[in-house]
Amino acid sequence: MSRVVALRTLRASVPLTRTFATAQRSTDRLDVLLVRALDGDGRVGWGEVAMSWRVTGEGPAGATAVVEGPLRDAVVGVPLDESGAWGSAIARAVARNPAARAAVDAALWDLHAQQLGAPLHRVLATGSADRVRTDMTLAVDDADRVVEAARAHIDDGFRTLKVKLGTDPEHDDRVVRALRRGPAADVALRIDANQGWSEDAAIRLVRGWEDDGLGIELVEQPTPADDLEALARVRAAVATPILADESVWGARELRELVRMGAADLVNVKLAKAGGVTAALELLELAAASGVGVLLGCMLESTVGVTAAAHVAAGLPGRVHDLDAARWLRESPVRGGALARADELELAAAPGLGIDGWAV
Repeated sequence: MSRVVALRTLRASVPLTRTFATAQRSTDRLDVLLVRALDGDGRVGWGEVAMSWRVTGEGPAGATAVVEGPLRDAVVGVPLDESGAWGSAIARAVARNPAARAAVDAALWDLHAQQLGAPLHRVLATGSADRVRTDMTLAVDDADRVVEAARAHIDDGFRTLKVKLGTDPEHDDRVVRALRRGPAADVALRIDANQGWSEDAAIRLVRGWEDDGLGIELVEQPTPADDLEALARVRAAVATPILADESVWGARELRELVRMGAADLVNVKLAKAGGVTAALELLELAAASGVGVLLGCMLESTVGVTAAAHVAAGLPGRVHDLDAARWLRESPVRGGALARADELELAAAPGLGIDGWAV
C-alpha cells in the first residue's frame, strides 16, 4: 500500500501571449505555483495553486506556507489506495484557502490514478471521453480589438467564444453587437460580466440582445457574487440562461442558489471548490438539483487545466471553459492535456500524464 511521503512546491513566472483583462483585473504574466506530491514508490503527482487575489484571496507566499505547512502535515503518511481517502484530511487541515487545497487534492488524485495504472478521467468516470471541448475567452478591450481577436480564434477552430465584459454597459453592448455583425455571427457566444453590472443594467442589456435576436448562449455572473437576490431577479427577468460563477464555491452556496432559483447553471472550478474531491460532490449535488454545470478554470497553467479537464471528461457533449493554458507563452511542465483547436486531448498515460518540470 503506497503512501504520501513528501509534498513540495515549485514556482515560476510565465509571460502570457497577450494581456488578460477582465472587469476585476489585468495582467500580462502568470505567477505559477505547482505542488509535487511523492509516494513511497517514487511516483510524482502534480497539482496547481491557481492564485487570484480578487477571487480566492490567495497569493504565492501565503499559498506556499499553507501547502508546506498544515496541508503537508495533513497528507504525509496518508494511504493512496482508497479513492479520495485524503479529502477529509485536506478539508480539516486549513480554513478557506481553496486553491491551495485544490492543488494538493489534485496531486493526490494523480498519484492514486498512477498507482492504478490508468488516466485520471478513467478512474473518476468509467466510459468518459478522451477529449474535452472548450470555449475561448476574449479579454476586455475596445470593440475593434475584441472583433480582431475573435476572428483569429475562429480561424483557429473555436466555435464557442466567451466575451469578458462588465466595465461599462454601453461599451459592453457595442462589443457584443460588433461581434455578431462580424466574425462571430455564426458561433456560440457566451457573456461573462465578472460581477460588473448592476441588476438594472444586466436586465436592460440581456433583454436588448434577446429582442434583437443576437442569440447569446448564456450570461455568466452578471451581478455581484454576494447578492443572490439580484442574480435571482435577473434570471427571472430574462430568457437567456444565467451561469453562476463567483457566487458558488461549495455545497452550501449551491443549495442556497437552488433555493432562490438564482441561476440555470454553475461554473464549477477546482480552485473555488477546493479540489477534485469537492468538485465531484458539487457535480453530484447539481445533478440532483436540476442545475446545469460546466467545468471552468482560473488563469492557470497546463497542470490546473489538465486536472479540471479530467473531471470534465465525465460530462461529455458539453463545451467547458478550460482555455487558460492557451494564454501562456510556454508550459511550466512537460505533458498534460494536449490542445488541438477547440479540444483538449487527454493523455493515455496514468494519472494526469505530466512528465516533469520544464521551466
